[in-house]
Amino acid sequence: MSTIVSIIIIAAVIIVLIFAWYKEKPSPSRPEFSETDFPLIFNDKSILVEGPNYNEIREVCIEFCEKYNVKQYNVIVKLIRLNPTSTLLIFPYEIDFQHYCYLVNYLKFPIGQNYSADVKGWLTSKKLDKWIDSRSVNKKIMVYNHSDSKYADGVNYTTMDQLGFRINFNEPGKASELEQPVQKYAPFSLKIQELNLSRGEIITSRD
Repeated sequence: MSTIVSIIIIAAVIIVLIFAWYKEKPSPSRPEFSETDFPLIFNDKSILVEGPNYNEIREVCIEFCEKYNVKQYNVIVKLIRLNPTSTLLIFPYEIDFQHYCYLVNYLKFPIGQNYSADVKGWLTSKKLDKWIDSRSVNKKIMVYNHSDSKYADGVNYTTMDQLGFRINFNEPGKASELEQPVQKYAPFSLKIQELNLSRGEIITSRD
């Protein structure tokens, strides 16, 4: 066997071994969740889901967290059961606007769940929030889904001064301003500070 052939065979074996090592090497996973590892961050983000029962919303939130908390905790939700068909979601450790909008949408159009829900969210927008138009910065806004499922690829929001916008998840850039909002802004009727938040349940994953 010539020297060149031997070198080629050895190189091929090395490549196969390297490939097998990378394939078997465990991928980084998120650490076990502990509330003490995350500082509480004051914010006014909330989502109200009316229609489904608590266990249905809990399961949808678990599915959503499993999808977006692969290597780190992007979504930490606290669920509060208000009554048999109303569940409040708050975010004591914050959540960025992008994941917040995805969650508002997913709660309305969950994969593998069959229910009818009215989903609305409230927050104060910030300049650095993804998609937020300059005319709606630093305003209280209401985020919601379009009633027509053909618009299920995004969410709408209305500002406290009744400006309407459309966010399309598949399009880059800022939200598109509408001639008139799909829904008029209505403030959140509950005062979060008056709720017994200690009875809520933290959701981060299925574990």
